[in-house]
Amino acid sequence: MVSQGSITAMIVQVILGVLIPVALVLYFRRTTGISYRAIGVGILVFFIFSQVLEKGMHYYVLSFNKSTAAWFKNPWLFALYGGLAAGIFEEVGRWLGFTFLLKNRQQRKDGISLGIGHGGIEAFLIAIVSGVQGIIFATMINAGKLEESLGAGLPPEQIAELKNRLIQTAQSEFWLGGLERIPAIFMQIAFSLIVLYGVRNRKVVYLLYAILLHALVDFAPAMYQAHFLSLWVAEAVIWILGIGAIVVIVKSKKWFA
Repeated sequence: MVSQGSITAMIVQVILGVLIPVALVLYFRRTTGISYRAIGVGILVFFIFSQVLEKGMHYYVLSFNKSTAAWFKNPWLFALYGGLAAGIFEEVGRWLGFTFLLKNRQQRKDGISLGIGHGGIEAFLIAIVSGVQGIIFATMINAGKLEESLGAGLPPEQIAELKNRLIQTAQSEFWLGGLERIPAIFMQIAFSLIVLYGVRNRKVVYLLYAILLHALVDFAPAMYQAHFLSLWVAEAVIWILGIGAIVVIVKSKKWFA
């Protein structure tokens, strides 16, 4: 049986995935006059550079190409690769978005808007794909209908693995996964502002700063995925960097004054 606490945490994850982006849009709409065009560009950048290009490279490097797949079984190389890949694809995508799609919209509010679009759609998709799917599977397990419902589409060993993962995962991990969306979206806004500052002032070095910071953010979760770092340490790093992102967002008022 999947505990009720775990199911509750999944429900909270779904709520946060929808509520946080909406709350940020409403808040910044009132305080800065948010740009819906920039939000759309942020969503577009996320899909093209993260979901298509980056994931396409991951498939080739980590699965299709057996040589590189063997290299990245090393947890340090895996974490370094994962962090740099996310940083390069997503931050270059932001730079191109600001340069070509928002060349007449490069105020601070546009940087915030693109960050909300990018981080908001990410939070929403994680909530829907991970949260809703988890709730459905957990309900099936508790009703004794998982094998019956998925038997035609998945082999028995995959169903057993899914079932064991949901039952054996500690309740705290579900809570941490849901709450992680809070610092994550603030970091996406901060990255967008750093990149925009570089675009406005024609200083490519700020793109490099954003790439390295993004790589640092993704390094800890990658080390956790490689079973080299505990979840609590990885989440602590994310929250510390999330607080730093809020400082950057506040400080950015001076950058664009």
